[in-house]
Amino acid sequence: MKKLFFNLLLLSMCSALFIACSDDDNDGDVAAVVGLKSFGFYAEDNSALAEDYIVPEITADIRISVPANTDISALVARFTTEDGNEVKINGVLQESKVTSNDYTYPVDIIVTDTKSNTSKSYVVTIVFQSPKIWKKIADFHPTSELAGDFAMKVNPKDNMPYIAYTVDDNGSDKLCVAKWNGSAFENVGAESFSTAVSGGVDIAFDPDGVPYVLYVDKANGTAATVMKYTGGSWNIVGTPGFSLKANAGSGTTLAIDPQTKNPVVVTISNVAGAIARRAPELSYFNGSSWVTAQVFTGRPGVNGTTYAAFVPVAVTYGNSVYIAMSNNTAGYSLYKFTNGTITPVVEGGFLKEGATSNNIKDLSMDIDNNGNVFLCTADNADTENGNPRLFKYSLQSGQSAIIGGSINNVFESHNYYKIAVDAQNTPFIVYKDYLGLKNSFVINLDNTTKQWSDATVLNTTVTNGAFIDFNSNNEGFIAVLMAEGNVVELYTYADAN
Repeated sequence: MKKLFFNLLLLSMCSALFIACSDDDNDGDVAAVVGLKSFGFYAEDNSALAEDYIVPEITADIRISVPANTDISALVARFTTEDGNEVKINGVLQESKVTSNDYTYPVDIIVTDTKSNTSKSYVVTIVFQSPKIWKKIADFHPTSELAGDFAMKVNPKDNMPYIAYTVDDNGSDKLCVAKWNGSAFENVGAESFSTAVSGGVDIAFDPDGVPYVLYVDKANGTAATVMKYTGGSWNIVGTPGFSLKANAGSGTTLAIDPQTKNPVVVTISNVAGAIARRAPELSYFNGSSWVTAQVFTGRPGVNGTTYAAFVPVAVTYGNSVYIAMSNNTAGYSLYKFTNGTITPVVEGGFLKEGATSNNIKDLSMDIDNNGNVFLCTADNADTENGNPRLFKYSLQSGQSAIIGGSINNVFESHNYYKIAVDAQNTPFIVYKDYLGLKNSFVINLDNTTKQWSDATVLNTTVTNGAFIDFNSNNEGFIAVLMAEGNVVELYTYADAN
């Protein structure tokens, strides 16, 4: 009996061992699960992209189409894999949302199951969509005769371009505003809604899309007046003529404080008083009244005086308003206005080595999504009459460099050019030809060659100035004031087809 029990026990143990051995043998027969599940480039991870480009389900090699002129030299990918997989490119382990790679040429991705060491490869190819071109979409003919001052910006709320312009109203220049609604122009409020204008026109929008306009008010001491459009009409902000007497010919600029949503204005003093003549004056609205005669402390000068300032320009970025201006033969300065305080960022810079002076009325500025300030300037480093060039200044690192090489196109001086950076951080410049027909052209920096594109001719007759801006959908707009015909031409950056 004991022997029988022992034999049964031994048989049971052998059976268990056989089953266990069989299970171990089967482990090697299970197919490894390896591969990409999803792959894409997200705008949140890539400043070069204005939108997301995603392949949600991977079945073969990956092909992604992005807009023409996109910088694809350092893109960060997001991806998911099967459990236990790792991803490598050129032998480098990849981390989703972190690792960047150059996709200028097709990229081989190797996905490996770390348990079985089984691998699968994919080729990622990025192709460019058909390039966009500048097309005229409309002519704007106001009902009254254009008087010569105008500005154009895109409203961040409705993504449409608004044009502030002056017309002759019984011998006085008055302000009007019109917007493009996608198919036609329409008036914003009544025409000729301002007092007499003596130049210095600018337009800006608060984060809610409320339009503000600035002008030098001939009827109120030739000083700055700001109005905003609320309740279906234009209303004065604070008091009219709040600044010192302003020199409209030296320039004015308007921006909206991103923290208070109130306007900030920079004008150039036309008389000595609270500040020196030709010195910049900053004024800001505190919600109930204007705080004026704010001085740009520390500006360099000669014999204890402050350098004369010209063509101030203001752009909002982050929680601050950044203000650039040209100095009389002493380069360009950049300031930051935050919480009621003006802080110098760069004083008397943005000149090419060898330059002894700058063209005092030549300056335009924009800031990209990464905090890079683009300043289009002009100095005499290359030619006696001045040569335009583009500086890129990083607010993060404080480093400055000329980009795009020499701009060989000849710009009309006295600020007849404007710069805007699109959602892909590509700078565009619209300008007036100086030596030819005095018509308007547009160029952009090519993200592949890192050089300036060939110039696109917008029109073939004399123009009096142009503005350029992009909306959050990366649609570009150019408004050109023509010298004759009582017309403003509107262009958009659209597909060629």
